[in-house]
Amino acid sequence: MSAISIKNVSKRYSNGVLAADGVSLEIASGEIFGLLGPNGAGKTTLLKLLTTLIFPTSGEIEVGGFKRPRYDHKIREIIGYVPQDISSDAALTGYENILISAKLHGIYGSKAVEVAENILKRIDLWEARNRIVRTYSGGMIRKLEIGQAMVHSPKILFLDEPTVGLDPSARKQVWAHIQKLHEEGITILMTTHYMEEADALCGRIAMMANGRIAVVDSPANLKKSVGQGCIVFKTAGKIPENIGVEDARVNGDSVTVYCCSPSEELPRYLRILENAGCSVSSVEIKETTLDDAFMKYVGRRMVEMEQWSATRRIRRVARRLE
Repeated sequence: MSAISIKNVSKRYSNGVLAADGVSLEIASGEIFGLLGPNGAGKTTLLKLLTTLIFPTSGEIEVGGFKRPRYDHKIREIIGYVPQDISSDAALTGYENILISAKLHGIYGSKAVEVAENILKRIDLWEARNRIVRTYSGGMIRKLEIGQAMVHSPKILFLDEPTVGLDPSARKQVWAHIQKLHEEGITILMTTHYMEEADALCGRIAMMANGRIAVVDSPANLKKSVGQGCIVFKTAGKIPENIGVEDARVNGDSVTVYCCSPSEELPRYLRILENAGCSVSSVEIKETTLDDAFMKYVGRRMVEMEQWSATRRIRRVARRLE
């Protein structure tokens, strides 16, 4: 049985915006599944539909074997949700935030204390439990929020842009924590517009744009579907006419070799070039990226979609002010 089943789901808001347009997905139990797309792609809307915060305009949704909307109360018992905006109370300690979350889930007294202590140790915030949250780093706050979502031991965890606004070090801390939860068997559905995040964490991803899903597959398969990467060898001397590499292009003092797995193929091609008499001075690897795959399936690169989405938002705000 799938952990999450979405069949031809659409969501049109009262202002006429179609945020989800005929979305269908099957997400297996225990996997980390990513919704990858720019702001305005419909990722957050889809999470709100799955977490019972809004109703679909049409289509069928099933979470943990429970159908919406009839069993929304059952769905809320088995899911955890971390929204994009900061949800922890900055004026309270980490311990107090976890304790309040436990009580909101009907856990009181000594059991709430036990849960709070276990969660704080589990998310590596035990030493900082009595510090006010406003003194926490961005990574610590995000881990705390994930901990708050885990107090009732949910089977499915929804993370909306879990590392947005974090520096690279804090981002990797959160990644490690998400991996730890995955190893415990929790199903995780996360949204992101960071290509490297989707590549590092997700077993499968759905690329989204304009409320629609363009393609669903593993990051590795998506990158393979685009085509070859390449290795660029710079040479210090003259390049022989025949270097013995079929898929190679010579341009001045450089040799570009096209291959499916540049990192793996590098040592072999380096030996071939050196045996052919090439004095290699530097090497540059250009792997195929998820952004290349996004370009293939959506028609634009992510940065272009972000700029387009930002322009639309600015125009909407301007119209309201007129």
